[in-house]
Amino acid sequence: MSVTINEQWKTDHDDDVVIVVSDEEYQAAARRSLDELGLTYAQLEEQARNGYFTSAQAHALWVSIGGTVDL
Repeated sequence: MSVTINEQWKTDHDDDVVIVVSDEEYQAAARRSLDELGLTYAQLEEQARNGYFTSAQAHALWVSIGGTVDL
């Protein structure tokens, strides 16, 4: 997913970075990622339900956005 970073800060762990984006940016990035995969959110959700993803990218996207958007 590609988003514009609105805010960013380090955590207590050197390798962790927290990035804050607006809800609109997050939704738009999720839509773009689905479009790039040629999937709808419903199709991705179905793949997750079945435990079979059409690609590693689809699985990674589900890990990133699954259950967090209403598309």
